[in-house]
Amino acid sequence: MERRRPHLMAAFIVSGVLACASVAAALPLTLPDAIDRALHAAPAVGIAAAASDISAAHVREQRAPLYPNVASGGEYYQAPGYDQVVTNRGLSTALVTLDYTVWDWGRRQARVRAAEYVAQASRLGVAAARAQIVFDTTVAYFDLVRSRGTQRDLQTSLDRLNRYVATIIELNKSGRMITNDVLKVETARDADELALDVARGNAQRASEALGALMGEPNHGDLDIAMISGVPAKPSGDLKQSPVMQAAQRAIQSATQQIKAAKAERLPTLQAAFTTGFLGVDPRPTIGHNFGGSYDTVVSMPLFDGGLISSHIDLARAKEHSALAQARQAEYLLTRRIADALQRYDIATRQLEILYRVQPTADDAFALTWTRFLGGGAVTMLEVLDAYQVAQQLRLQRHDQEFNAREAAAEANLLYGRIQ
Repeated sequence: MERRRPHLMAAFIVSGVLACASVAAALPLTLPDAIDRALHAAPAVGIAAAASDISAAHVREQRAPLYPNVASGGEYYQAPGYDQVVTNRGLSTALVTLDYTVWDWGRRQARVRAAEYVAQASRLGVAAARAQIVFDTTVAYFDLVRSRGTQRDLQTSLDRLNRYVATIIELNKSGRMITNDVLKVETARDADELALDVARGNAQRASEALGALMGEPNHGDLDIAMISGVPAKPSGDLKQSPVMQAAQRAIQSATQQIKAAKAERLPTLQAAFTTGFLGVDPRPTIGHNFGGSYDTVVSMPLFDGGLISSHIDLARAKEHSALAQARQAEYLLTRRIADALQRYDIATRQLEILYRVQPTADDAFALTWTRFLGGGAVTMLEVLDAYQVAQQLRLQRHDQEFNAREAAAEANLLYGRIQ
């Protein structure tokens, strides 16, 4: 018995873990879970991250000239076929050299700053790529919520009309209703059945679209957590948008490139130091010819055929382009935000109307149906018309909720508030 106890305990633990896993797997998919899966599956984030890594490496490349360059080398050279007065018969060297640019009027630092601004823009590109994935996933989730809500209401309506059909058929058998009334209500029931099938197809497509964003294609029956209500009207500062911040970094980078290009016309002071062995033959060179040297050079271009001027003009053109792109981005973002907020206002106003008139439409149908069953002066067409009005108002609510949620998500995306 004592020997079997560890095995029983292990089996109990495994069973508990499997039970917990099955419960976790049965939980419906929430919006944060869908966003997390989409961020891990989308290739756009990896592409943006690779571009950011390239920019970071370029920053290190531009920062390297700020430090001394230390190198080593050895050489053994013989020229027996030439005059020894010229060639000194041979050469043996084993040297360590240090080169350093002492002063260049800020040219290197300007290039570093330009590269850093580009790297910052690349990191903002990663944030923008993540925000776009969050937005696409959010809208796909909201679309699936709308489709499932429409499908649920149409299923309820179909069940309700089936009961009405059964009621009218029984009344027809008793002679209280005519066959024409039966046909009318059956036609309405069939139309609802067709609409329900269309809603099922829309829900399946919405589920597959959301699954594709999460890296799970051909998943037409996702179990999601339904949501209710609409978010508050978005607000924010356009300057916090990753697009606008990246545009400003592009302008600053171009400004630093202009500064670096102008510094090419100014003098540059360089220093070089060497130490090691220098002589003719290897043995006496190593034994007696250890030493060192230093050198300073001041250089300044006098004529370069317009090369430096072309560098300056190119940097200025990049700055003008960056300024124009920033203005264009601000113009487009302003228009899109205004459109999104307008769509949000329209949707919320219509939702308020729908919430207010829905009880009236339901009461109107209930009264018409009661009068029809009681033998009042009400026709089946009036009953079905009242029913369809109430049903259409109920279905329109899902569309307007989706419009408000989508508009709010787009405005938050443009403001840079996607989490």
